[in-house]
Amino acid sequence: MDATNPVSITGGGYSAQISLLGGQLLNLTHHEDELIVPAAKTEGAFAGAVLAPWPNRTKGGRYTFNGVEHLLPVSEEATGAALHGLLMDLPLRVISQKESEVQLAGWLESSEGYPFGLDIALTYRVSADLGLAATLMARYRPEELTEDAAPGQDELPAEPEDTVEPSEDLEAAAPETPEDESNEDTGAEPAEADQVGTDQAEAAEGEGVEHEFAASASEDPSAKGSEPAGSEAAAPDAEVPDAEVPDAEVPEDPEAEASERDSSEVPEGEGSEAEPTETDASMASEATETDPSPTPVPQTAPFGAGFHPYLTAGGASLRECRLRLPARTMLKTKADGTVTGRKTVAQDFDLTNGPLLSGRTIDHAFTDLPEEGWTAELIHGPSGFVVRMIADSPWVQVYTGERIDRAGVAVEPMTCPPNALNSGEDLIHLEPGKWFRMGYSIEAIRAA
Repeated sequence: MDATNPVSITGGGYSAQISLLGGQLLNLTHHEDELIVPAAKTEGAFAGAVLAPWPNRTKGGRYTFNGVEHLLPVSEEATGAALHGLLMDLPLRVISQKESEVQLAGWLESSEGYPFGLDIALTYRVSADLGLAATLMARYRPEELTEDAAPGQDELPAEPEDTVEPSEDLEAAAPETPEDESNEDTGAEPAEADQVGTDQAEAAEGEGVEHEFAASASEDPSAKGSEPAGSEAAAPDAEVPDAEVPDAEVPEDPEAEASERDSSEVPEGEGSEAEPTETDASMASEATETDPSPTPVPQTAPFGAGFHPYLTAGGASLRECRLRLPARTMLKTKADGTVTGRKTVAQDFDLTNGPLLSGRTIDHAFTDLPEEGWTAELIHGPSGFVVRMIADSPWVQVYTGERIDRAGVAVEPMTCPPNALNSGEDLIHLEPGKWFRMGYSIEAIRAA
């Protein structure tokens, strides 16, 4: 199948289009309403992109892992950072496709900047119960230890029937249908906007996070593939044997043995002046050629991941929308991804009660999210239409879309914060042959 042609899935009133280049989510609708800003309207803004093997920015496009410095391609000239991983142009192939589900797979070759070969698998599914559920799986497979390029369908971890089922706690946290508030839902400025001048000034000076992201990683290896969080699961036949380098053997040489015996008969003082024979030089050369120092295979691969959808409530203006997110801490970050600090959310950056987005400019990474999973809800006040995301990543990036004229708000689940390849914070260490999994879901909730 041509990688430039998207695949489509439909089910339960939902329709989605997915690119075979990097598995980008191009479009998602429920009946006639858009739930994400279409990628075609946001060129260069990573709309719907899958972010791996790192989300957000890596400062200066360089990092050190296991004492070795690696240089990544700088993909954002303005900041000099390496942005959003290496999957955007990665060709994927269709492993299986049904009307409401598609499974894709590909092979990310090791490169100078990221010398770790990865199997990549993506599953997208739509249904009336879950909306759209997306699952990313990745496995470190050192090229030195394998000849295969990409996993087949029988090599991937089993995908359960359902994906990203909200827990009872998350269901309980679902919002009631918002009441029509004449002073806010028409786009009026919130009263607390005057109190946030200091924080917005910091963002303007570069203290705010330039558009980045974060995702989720569970430590429980038994986590189900249906869960949106990150987890590692051993795949069948995925164990990679240690490389064996045979000991070098120097062939026996009769002349050499004779020379060794004769050496005992050389008078004292004369042996030190003997010239080396051609046989001696040949043996030394053979020993050098047959006993090279093998290049060690890295024990683990540094990894992070995320997703980058821009949520929209049927195309409604953000001035009429509220965003609810149960994060308690936000990062202060320079434009190149350098983290300079963190603080408790307050004023414009406190989204716990679903404030109106009118007058708020946000481009920050948030954390201290509920460990059992969290929901982010974009609520259109006048209609009561809600677009809900469910995930359980430890990080999430929120960006109010100034680059795309605020056509939507990016809510990006991430496994780690910006610049994690350097800081190591929440960085995942993929072991050879083991799958890592993370995901999220998006659904539409309509007022009764």
